[in-house]
Amino acid sequence: MTRSVSFAESGFNLGALHRAMLAAFSDYIVPLQPDADAFKAALSSRGFDPEASFVAAEDDDVIGFWNVATRNTKRYLIGSGTRIGHRGRGLACRLGIAAIDAAENAGIESFWLEVIEGNAGAERLYRKLGFDVTRKLDCFRLDHPYPDLSSCKLSDFGTVANTIQRHSTWEPTWQNATETISGSQLTCFVHEKGGAIIGAGGIVHQIAASERSALQDLLAAAATVGSLTLVNVDTADRSLCSLLEELGAHRFIVQSEMRLSLPNVS
Repeated sequence: MTRSVSFAESGFNLGALHRAMLAAFSDYIVPLQPDADAFKAALSSRGFDPEASFVAAEDDDVIGFWNVATRNTKRYLIGSGTRIGHRGRGLACRLGIAAIDAAENAGIESFWLEVIEGNAGAERLYRKLGFDVTRKLDCFRLDHPYPDLSSCKLSDFGTVANTIQRHSTWEPTWQNATETISGSQLTCFVHEKGGAIIGAGGIVHQIAASERSALQDLLAAAATVGSLTLVNVDTADRSLCSLLEELGAHRFIVQSEMRLSLPNVS
């Protein structure tokens, strides 16, 4: 018998959730098989909320999940999936409805997620549940650029985050938001012309600058491991996207950010 319940009430631990995630994502469009520590760290940094998250269980095992984060009056779908042998039974829809109902009852104002272009089944489900696309997002990989770095200098996280906010024309997605990354080990640079970048281990979380040349300098400063990955760049930022294309960056994923607006019923 299959039961659907919040993770907080399920009796399962994060190890069971990790095993379910590995099984559900074993045939995913993008390979995604984090080890247990990386899985737990990703949940923690993004604000995993056990009471807002739901699992489907059968024979004392997790067969489907909606891992959800809460931040103020917003919720975010960190990830959802169903084990291969249990698909086609409506479990994902059932879990989504349960998560949305719980959000409404908690007075949440909006529910957010991203879906990879080409994952038609997931997008159909999210639209069925009431989510609408808010914007398109590009993900890039860039080999080491080599402009002049003398105009960049290391700085503290707070200064850099404020500088990026002044120069950016769009908000970072949940996984790159200042609240998400503030507890991470980060490398931060500011540019003398106005602009800044936040990164870690070749991942760029946030970047913005007043001039195109400053963007290029900042990218080079951050590329300490020889290459960079930029996840969820707003497609509308033509200055950054066109620069990355000119530098030879490879666009490896396009995503849609989706939002569900909820009535505040608390």
